[in-house]
Amino acid sequence: MLYPKLLLPATSLLLTAALLTGGASSVSAAYSPSVSASTKLVYASGKNFTVKTVTIDLTDPTLELVPALADGGIGHDDAMQAIVDRENGVAAINGTFFNAYESDPYIRYPNGTLLKSGETMHSGENQTLFLNKDKVPDIQFVNLDIAIRTSEGGGTYTINPWGINKYYGDTSTDQIVWYTPDFGRWIGFPNGTKVVISEGLVTRITQDSVAVPEDGYVLFVGNSANNKQNVLTKLDVGDRITKDILAKGEGSSNLDAKTWLSAIGVGPKLVTNGASDINVSRDGFTDPKVTQSSAARSFVGIDGSNRLVMGTVPNATLSELASISIALGLTEAMNMDGGSSSGLYANGTMMTYPGRKLSNVLLVRKLDKPKVQIEINGQYISDFAGFIDRETTVVPIRPFITAMNAKFTWDASTRTATITNAGVTLKLQDGSSVATVNGKSVAVPVPLQIMSDSRMYVPLRLVAESLKSTVTWNSNLYRASVKLP
Repeated sequence: MLYPKLLLPATSLLLTAALLTGGASSVSAAYSPSVSASTKLVYASGKNFTVKTVTIDLTDPTLELVPALADGGIGHDDAMQAIVDRENGVAAINGTFFNAYESDPYIRYPNGTLLKSGETMHSGENQTLFLNKDKVPDIQFVNLDIAIRTSEGGGTYTINPWGINKYYGDTSTDQIVWYTPDFGRWIGFPNGTKVVISEGLVTRITQDSVAVPEDGYVLFVGNSANNKQNVLTKLDVGDRITKDILAKGEGSSNLDAKTWLSAIGVGPKLVTNGASDINVSRDGFTDPKVTQSSAARSFVGIDGSNRLVMGTVPNATLSELASISIALGLTEAMNMDGGSSSGLYANGTMMTYPGRKLSNVLLVRKLDKPKVQIEINGQYISDFAGFIDRETTVVPIRPFITAMNAKFTWDASTRTATITNAGVTLKLQDGSSVATVNGKSVAVPVPLQIMSDSRMYVPLRLVAESLKSTVTWNSNLYRASVKLP
């Protein structure tokens, strides 16, 4: 695995601006009381270090931890402040290593794992910070990949892509790559077939350039004889495609990455169970500028209260950074990309200025409304989430229809949704405060809404109980659990 060299600290102009102003404030910046920032003098390894930290309580339902990308998607880079502003961030730190020295601005790919809401944005094999569905962070060595499955002749055929959201060059005709909307642009690479997948179905197979559907993917299959014979023959328009996230942890243990809220792979590991744990060979690092040199450093960690801690130090070795993390009371900690990439932000202030544009950042987004997790029959639904509207939990209708195998129709002329299941017919009209259950009028606390993501949102309890299901509520996690009849 290749890791880009670390540069010297940011230019004197940037450092002078930071020292004189204490960090620039973003106009109309988002703010959260669950985010706290500090600058402190930490004694570690026989020295004093000026350490800037940001501590975040991720149990706050109005906060969301995500790997955030440069404008244009995977492969581009952008100013850290621009990424923060675009994502309505309240906290952020520079993310994983990337091809910073690549002259082509379209292929400055990240080198580590990126995942959000159970959707893999980039595969990798790294020490990885991940946040599980219970909002408990952890750091482990994780090998994250995907498998693509399609039905063929009554059986299931498995395709194993080389990677996600990158291109291996025109001469790699045997490559197979999975592209998601996070790639951010058309797939026009030569010497390959593009298989377009929308809403789980193959809709097009072509040599032409294609866009990644907002509700789907593109599978790029290189034009090698092997792929033509053994892969493309298994794919036809109309085929149903499913994907599995494959995550192996320490000791090759299986991890359920589908239920992770976010993940980012970087490294090396610094601290495990409150003790120094640096093993650069284990973590795949050989560049002495990473493993031995003293340089500007960034790190993430977990404190004794399971809060996420982000931090930067102007000059330290990996060993010193581990000692600093322990002195801060972190039980787990991991190095992030450093040098000129090192950047830290909190509640409107850039605490540490990166000296270059970044491919990605680890960001805490401020949400307009508290986010609601959905669980149906004990299964966490990673790709759907609800929100609170006027004290009513509102969720997308699609996962219920799928789980119940219910009949669903949409009358565009009256903008009315009809759901039929187990002898019950429920009708909801867009914008109406009244629904009908088997012809009987029922008051609706929040009307059916079609949101900007084109999904139909409905009041959870009304719909679930009308269809003879039960709902329980976890106020700590803002999780609605539905038990179907």
